[in-house]
Amino acid sequence: IELVPHLYRWRFNLETGAVHEEQLDDVSTEFPRVNDALAGTKVRYSYNPRVAPRPDLMFDGVLKYDLEQKTSTKYDFAKGWYGSEAVFTARPGGTSEDDGWLVTCLTNAAEQRSIGIVLDARHVEAGPIATVELPQRIPVGFHTCWSPV
Repeated sequence: IELVPHLYRWRFNLETGAVHEEQLDDVSTEFPRVNDALAGTKVRYSYNPRVAPRPDLMFDGVLKYDLEQKTSTKYDFAKGWYGSEAVFTARPGGTSEDDGWLVTCLTNAAEQRSIGIVLDARHVEAGPIATVELPQRIPVGFHTCWSPV
C-alpha cells in the first residue's frame, strides 16, 4: 500500500445531493490545519505539513495554501529535521484570517533532539521567527494542540 495523500476539496449540494471533488495540489501533504476560530466555515488558508519522499510518513516542510488564489508558499525544514502538523495561533486583535503564527515541533533523529518553531502565518516562506530548544526529544509526527495555561 502506498500512502500519497493530497489536498482535496469536496463540495456538497445539500438540496440535490450532488458532490463535487477537486484535487487542489500534486504535492503530497497531510494533516491540514486552519484558523480554528473558522473551522466549519469557508476558509481561505490551509497549513499542511509536506510529506517527505521516503517510505515512511515523515514531514519535511510546511505549505500555506491560499485556497482562493489557488497558490501556495512553503518553508522547508533543515536537512535531517522532520516535523508534525503546524497549529495556527491567532494574533490577539488580528485583522485577517492569517494574522497569527504557526507553531510546530521538529525532531532530528540522528541528533536525538527536538525544537519548537514559530512561523509568521502570513509569511511562512520566511522561516522561523522563534526557535526553542526542547528539553526532551519529541517523537516525529507527534500531533499537537496548544492551549493557554
